[in-house]
Formats: sequence, C-alpha cells, structure tokens
Amino acid sequence: MGEFQIHGFIASIIIIYVIEAFLLDFLRKRWKKLDDFLSLMSLDKVPNKVKWWFMASFGIGSIFLYTYCTVCKIYGYDGVGDDRIFLDWIFRDLLGILPWFVWGCILAGLVTKFLTEGRLRLPKSMIGSGLFASIIPICSCAAVPMAHGMMMGRQMRVRSIITFLIVVPVLSPVVYILAIGEEMYLYLIMEIIAVFVLAMLTGIFIEKMVGVKMDDDPGAGCYSCKGCKTSHMQAGRSSAMLASWDQFTYLLKYILFGIIIGSAISVFVEPGDLAALFGGSELGFFASIPGLVLIVCIAIPLFICSGEDVIILAPLLAMGLPMGHAVAFAIAGNAICITAVPVLNATFGKKVTVLVFIAFFVGAIALGLAINTIVWAFT
Repeated sequence: MGEFQIHGFIASIIIIYVIEAFLLDFLRKRWKKLDDFLSLMSLDKVPNKVKWWFMASFGIGSIFLYTYCTVCKIYGYDGVGDDRIFLDWIFRDLLGILPWFVWGCILAGLVTKFLTEGRLRLPKSMIGSGLFASIIPICSCAAVPMAHGMMMGRQMRVRSIITFLIVVPVLSPVVYILAIGEEMYLYLIMEIIAVFVLAMLTGIFIEKMVGVKMDDDPGAGCYSCKGCKTSHMQAGRSSAMLASWDQFTYLLKYILFGIIIGSAISVFVEPGDLAALFGGSELGFFASIPGLVLIVCIAIPLFICSGEDVIILAPLLAMGLPMGHAVAFAIAGNAICITAVPVLNATFGKKVTVLVFIAFFVGAIALGLAINTIVWAFT
C-alpha cells in the first residue's frame, strides 16, 4: 500500500505538471505580461555547465534505472490479477520509457552537434534527403525554414526538398529509440517505409505540378525560425549535452502527456471497444476504411510531437489495433503543424501548401489500407 501511495503521488505530480505546462503555453500566447514574467524564469537562463552535468548525470542514471527496472520487472502489465490502477500504471510506464527517452535526446544532441560543426552534408537525392531528415531532431516549424534554405541554394530539386519536408516531422532519433524500447519493431519498419513512400511520391507529384520555384523574395519570416517553439534549438550547439538539454526540455511535456494517454488507454479501454470503434482484420478491406479515416481525423488536430505517437500507440497495438491504422495515425498526427503553415505558404506558395496537407491526409489513409492488406494477407 505504501509503495502504491508513492507511485500515485509521483503520477499525480506528472499529471499536474502536464496540465500546468500546456495551460501556461496557452495563456502566455494571449497575455503578454505573463509571457514576460515566465521569460524571466526560462530554462534557457540555466547555466550551461548545469545543463551539461544534468544531462550527463541523467544519461548515466538512466542506464542504472533501465537495469533496475528490467531485473525487478517493475514496469508493464503481465495480464495476471487486477493491477490496472491508473496512477500506478503511469508511474510504471514512466520508469519503462524514461531511460529510452533520455538516450533518444542524447542521440539527437549528437546529431545536432555534428550539424553545427558542418560534419553532416546535405544530400541531393530524394532517398538521401529523406535519410537526412529522418535523423534530424526538429519539428516542422524548424524544418520549413531549412527547406527554404535548400530551395534558395538552388542545388537540390524540388522533389528532394519536399521529401525532406514530409519525412522530418515524422521520424527522428527519439522515435527510433522509444519504438525499440517498446519492442515495436514491425511498427517502426512499416512507419519508415510508409513515410518514405509518401514523401517521394509527393515530391515527384509536386515537382511536376509547380516546377522549380525560384522567387527572389518568397516572403518575410522564411529565413529563420524566430518566434517558433523550437527557435532556441536552431542557434547551434557545439556540445552534444547542451543540444540534448534543448531536446529534453522541449519534448518532456509531450512525452509525459503521451504516457498519461497511453496509461488511460491501457486501464480504461477494452479490446472489444477498440475493435468496435476502429475495426480489425475480421472486417475486411472496405469495411475497415471508416475506422481508418476516423483515426486519421483524430490524429490531425492532436499535433503529436516526436516520439509521442509511440507511447500512445503501444497499448493500442497490444489490444489489436491494425498496423495500418497505427502507421496512419503516426503520419497524420506528426504532419506539418498549424504554426508552420504561414512560413510554408510564404516559402512555397498556396498550391504547394495545400498539396502537402492533402498528401498527409490522403496518403496516411492510402498507406494505412495498403499496410493492413499486406499484414492481413500474411496473418
């Protein structure tokens, strides 16, 4: 009982923190005085030495935490007995996911360091630009200005730039690490293949539709990511630990929110309810389409952040959610966010902006159907 009280207390703190974090984000956009006050207490003001040692210590501590949790089997649900207690589940999910999340951030920090030092070059082919996008730990708000820079460099075809733009919000080192930690190997493989297919087909289609756009002044606000949530991560970091601090502090609330949602699904949702809502393999190809469209429509307004989809989908897949539905949810949920739309529109124009969003919506559904068909054919 005492152990549960500790677990419940920590889980309650997590819930309060997530609510407070998202609420303050909402309020500070509408209340300048609050924004100015919170800026005085920004984590950016923490000394770099403290940031470095925090991430280094947390990285080492995560190894011991993973070892302890694995040996003691302290997280997860073994299906025996009635231990589906919401707060307790949040705590155990936190222990299971935190080590992978921390090391995902450190890996992302290493990539950022190499980018800052110029040790990663921009590839020109669609596959190369997609692979490059898949290891860069940034969201669409930062990806659009990068894509604009690629376009202004006049060394890459539009199809390669669009490929980069579609892959970058969906895949990242954090996604890989978390998926491996959750043992979602098939999901990860399917997601990588699906997003590359979507990105390359969209790139070829858009290039044929709009040609090579080379405006001298595509619009104000396209040259940097000032004002977007990840602007501090674009300043460049010569230290992998400092870059990983940026990743950790930005993604933490999203990962914790994902843990809360995943725990709620595990505790309160029954497999039968899930099948009734989204359907399964027993429905067949055409009967599964409404459920697939529904899950894509649910994902788009959520704006899932890097790796959050893994946390949400893990319990759903365990309950029998079709693989195609899961991949479609990840692609649609990680699509270009509303915040990046003005910059995307100013950089590539209205036609490309509309085509990119159509590609994410229609492409997610089409790829979901294709994946379901393949998986069901071999099961």
